[in-house]
Formats: sequence, structure tokens, C-alpha cells
Amino acid sequence: MTEDILLKNYTTFKCGGNARFFDEPTNEQEIIDDLKYAKDNNLDVFVLGGGANCLISDKGFDGLVIRTAGLAKEINITEDGDTATVTAGAGIKLISFAVKVANAGFAGTEFATGIPGTLGGAVFMNAGAYSGEMRDIITKVRYIDGDGIPHEVGGDDLKLGYRTSVFAQMARQGKVFVITRIEAKVRRGNIEEINSKINEYKTKRTTSQPLDVPSAGSTFKRPEGYFAGKLIDDAGLRGYSLEGSNAQVSPKHCGFVVNNGGKASAQDVYDLIRDVSDKVYGKFGVRLEPEVRIIGEFDGMPDVNVMSFGFKYGEPAEADLVFDVRTLKNPYWVPELRPLSGLDKPIIEYLDGFEETEGFVEGLIKDTSDAIAKRPDGAGKFTVAVGCTGGHHRSVFCAQRLAAGLKASGYHVVTRHRDILKDNADG
Repeated sequence: MTEDILLKNYTTFKCGGNARFFDEPTNEQEIIDDLKYAKDNNLDVFVLGGGANCLISDKGFDGLVIRTAGLAKEINITEDGDTATVTAGAGIKLISFAVKVANAGFAGTEFATGIPGTLGGAVFMNAGAYSGEMRDIITKVRYIDGDGIPHEVGGDDLKLGYRTSVFAQMARQGKVFVITRIEAKVRRGNIEEINSKINEYKTKRTTSQPLDVPSAGSTFKRPEGYFAGKLIDDAGLRGYSLEGSNAQVSPKHCGFVVNNGGKASAQDVYDLIRDVSDKVYGKFGVRLEPEVRIIGEFDGMPDVNVMSFGFKYGEPAEADLVFDVRTLKNPYWVPELRPLSGLDKPIIEYLDGFEETEGFVEGLIKDTSDAIAKRPDGAGKFTVAVGCTGGHHRSVFCAQRLAAGLKASGYHVVTRHRDILKDNADG
């Protein structure tokens, strides 16, 4: 483990500040050791793969960055008739994984032969292109949780959707984990057809995407019913940049923000992303959300205050949005949990143990993001109040999860628990 490592050298955007601590583990035990160190020293953890699809603040990351590119890179292909099971380490480059499978005569990875980043990162965001995506082939994923415990998850439990997965959901909930291995299922194909597809996709990429300029790939998520690049183009923003900045909307593909000459700061890129989103919203009423992960603190981040409270003490007058979370199971009725709060691990484990909790919290994050997006300035000052009866258990748990999800979406979040100390009950 090292200290004060400049992260711009490890990202495809070629910008960003220093990591307070930095490590490149080569096996699971080293990951477990890293996670224990972070937990013992109360450090935030950011897992960095190939450095694509993220924008790291010039102020750096005040925690531990675990770079997975050093994990085992072997790819094993086990054939079974017309299909094969492929296992690989999460740190391998996605392009290397896809090409090796294709060269072995198996179809299904052609779409990925031009996507940057690591295999683990591709699973995290369910990377895709040209009508193909990771969920078409991934069957099982192994990861280490924040307590250093290995897990395997597969099938529908991977929750692979448009640029999301169970791992993206876990990150929004503030959970710490490191993906280590992936299993995929592919089918035998015609090698000429496979190579023809790869060459076709390569031609499309080189002619339509700014591959010769630093970027993080597609910058914005596709809004439902629209295409981000077309909205930006129709807003007259092709080639647009802010005065004095080397960050630019690519003249070649409006869905990409690029760092010309690698001279733009992360703040330059962030400011352009915000400005483009505001301009598109002003013209079309559609709020573009970043597909790239926003890591660290940036000037001008939308400010969101998340507050837990107890309804028996009254709703906060300053709230722009109020959530009632009393429909969740109540830990108060478990005697040993009654004196604890939503900040304590037994309460967190209790509420996490119910199937409906995850979807409920995801709904809070989405509803808050939607409410903020409808504001003309994209946020300004926005206060969300999350309430249960006494403000002690469920509201605190949900406020913490909501704050983590908003932070992962690029908001500056301040969390306050208004009524947690007023009494020892949550009725």
C-alpha cells in the first residue's frame, strides 16, 4: 500500500487528484487485508478498474483506492459441446477477454471487443454496445464484501439492467465490496461471422467515436424515450466548450465529453457536464444524468440535505420532499433491537433481511433524483426528510441509504438525524 498516488495516470479521462492511500492487490487475501485496513481506520473505499467510466475530483479521494488491474488475468474456457463456460479474473481488460473468447470460436462477446476498462467494471455497469451487453453472457460473479467475506451471486440475483447491476445498487447503498472473478456462458459460432461482426463494430467505432482523445466513454445515460447524443446535438452543443476550458463536447459524437490534449482539469469536465445538462433541460425539459461515476468533491455540486425525523415530533418545515418509511418492518418490536438506532449494524442487518427493503430504498433514491431533476437549476438547495414514528430506527437507516445513493449519483450530501437522541423508542 502506498500514499498520495496521482490518479489521473490511472483514468481514461486523464484528470483527477491524489488518492490518500492506494493499493494494487494481486489476490483475494490482499483484498481482504486492504478492506480490513480500511474498516479499522474508518476509510472510504473506491474500487478502480481500468479507469474508464469515472471522473475523479482534482481534490482527489480521501480514502483507500483499490485498483483491481493487478488481479489474476487468466482466462479459462471449458468447452461442453456447442457451448463453453468462461472464467476470468475481474482485473483483465474487457477487450482481452472478449477477443480471446471470439478467437476460440465462440460467439457472444463481439460487442465488447472495443469497450475500454476491466471485466469487473463492465459487470458493475452492465456495459454494452451494438445491441449486446454483459447480461447476455454473465452467469456468476464472485466478490469480497467490506467485512472480507467472499460471496458468489448469479442468475437473476445479478440484477443486470441498463447500465446497472446488483453491484451498482450496492454501491448506491454505500456498501463496500470488490469483484474478483466472473463466469460467463457462450455458444459456439462461425469464426468468419464472428470476425465479420468484430470488424463491423470496429469500423463503426473508429468512424463515429472520438477514440483518439481522452474521455470516459459515453458521458450521459440514455433518457427514456430519447438519445443523449441527439438531444445534445439538437441543442446546438456539438463541439461546445466553456470559455478557457479544454473539456469539450466531442464534434465527432455529441454523447462524449472529451479532454483535449489531456489538459482539462476534472473540474473543467464536471462544469461542462453540468452546463450541458442544464442547457438540454432548458431546451427540451429532459434532464441528462451522467453515466460516468462522479468520485470525490467538486465545486458547484448540487447540495442536498437529507434528514431523518420522527413524525411524533412533527414534520420538518424546511423539507422540499418528505418520505414516510413506516411501511417497513419495525425493529422496535424486537426487544434486543429496541435501544439501538438505524446507525447500528444489528438494525441495518435486520432491515436488509427483508426482500422489500432494497426496492423501497431504490425508490427513495429515484424519487429524490426525479424531484431534483425537475428543478430548473438541477438542484440548488434541496432538503429531503425521511420519517418514521420516532425517528430512531427506520428513518435513520433509510436516510443513510438515501444519502449514499445520492452521493454516488454526484450530489454533495449532508446528512442529519434530527430526532435520534430524543428518546430510545421508535413506535
